[in-house]
Amino acid sequence: MADFDPLDESSEGQGEEEDEDFRHELSEDERESVEADLEDLDSMRTVFEPQGAKGVVIACTECGANHYYGWELLRESLEHMLDTGEPRVHEPAYQPKEDDYVVWDYGKGYVDALSDAGLEAGPRVEVTSCGWCETPVESHFAFCPKCGRPMAVLRLYRELLDRGMDERDVRAILLRAGFEPFS
Repeated sequence: MADFDPLDESSEGQGEEEDEDFRHELSEDERESVEADLEDLDSMRTVFEPQGAKGVVIACTECGANHYYGWELLRESLEHMLDTGEPRVHEPAYQPKEDDYVVWDYGKGYVDALSDAGLEAGPRVEVTSCGWCETPVESHFAFCPKCGRPMAVLRLYRELLDRGMDERDVRAILLRAGFEPFS
């Protein structure tokens, strides 16, 4: 490797040439595979992040260890691979809680099964307050932190209204299904 001094103006541009030496063009199959991984990652994140997952865990075939990736870290690494042809080196997670991560193969199978069943993962219906006690809630809350009632029924209510059902009919269906009335 040639000597390169970033402070020496006469060596300006030499570092760029060295960077180009490390670039590797992906084959069309490799590029398609990485792009498919990005799509899968986005689908998994849409499904699992609202449930509290922090990312994915991938079993490494080279070293035999599990590698834990946060959602953004893996997305950036895959995009880096598309740009440079090389994976990005990352620091391993420090004492990750395994339950906070989705196993890649499981997550991929899960979102594929949703797709096969015609249940494409979409954005979660936003609920910003409890329908019973009006306590503010964050979008990923499954239950109201104050009264403990499920936010899923409110999401279902909003989804059915958004699909054009009459509000009175939606409320009647939810009551017959056993849900408490809400305001």
